[in-house]
Amino acid sequence: MLCYHRSVKYDQVEGKNPVLEALRGRRAPFELLLARSLRDDRALQEIIRLANRRKVSITTLPREELDRLARTDSHQGVILRLEPYRYTGFRRLQERILEEEEPPLLLVLDGVTDPHNLGSVIRTAAAAGVYAVILPRHRAAPLTPTVARVASGAVEHVTVCTVPNLTAVIEELKKMGFWVVGADAAAEQDCYGADLTGRLALVLGAEHSGLSRLVKGSCDLLVRIPMPGRISSLNVGVAAGVLVFEALRQRRKAAAEKESAVSSMIGEAQAATPAIEGGGGS
Repeated sequence: MLCYHRSVKYDQVEGKNPVLEALRGRRAPFELLLARSLRDDRALQEIIRLANRRKVSITTLPREELDRLARTDSHQGVILRLEPYRYTGFRRLQERILEEEEPPLLLVLDGVTDPHNLGSVIRTAAAAGVYAVILPRHRAAPLTPTVARVASGAVEHVTVCTVPNLTAVIEELKKMGFWVVGADAAAEQDCYGADLTGRLALVLGAEHSGLSRLVKGSCDLLVRIPMPGRISSLNVGVAAGVLVFEALRQRRKAAAEKESAVSSMIGEAQAATPAIEGGGGS
């Protein structure tokens, strides 16, 4: 028995981990559907505990019925219906960025229409602490149950912003002080020699088509991922992982060097203070 009116629009999240993360997230859950004779484990116990805490109706159905209602092929006997995902608008994203003290890292996706690739990128973004993922409103995969499943629940923890025109947004990001770096297999500069610190927007295209001409021309710098092996391309999910974690490595190194330099300056100042005081008293 549904706990909300049939006219209410809802998203559907499927699989234990995506459902678990959705129940931990901010979206309002409507109903939890469980398959009968579902094997009890810690994940299921936590799902039921969170559902009860959030006062979510729990309905048990035959496995065949869940198969019919599922929108993916791996629901694991667990489906959660919840309020639709709310994309963030670019103006709102700008306002939030201006409030940040640390330089944000953004991912901009150009023409990534495969839901598996989008889910992989979002999972990487969540793991690396990417501030937001920016998608075009057209020529992009929407946040479907497949995306949520591949992202393993990370959709609930990553800001996804949709925009009508990527090139216009890239220009806006530049005005905000972002360094815009595009991934291109033919680029002369490799990603390990590029400066990926500071306010940074990494731009990636689809596996076969890459960046569109206009988007590529809008980037400040194009970089490639060195691949000495026989395979000359990576899917966008893997490429995003390489670039994002290289940026993260550089940022941590720069922060450590800055902290070390500040500590040295403080130490030198403290060591000089007695000498100055002593010189003044003689």
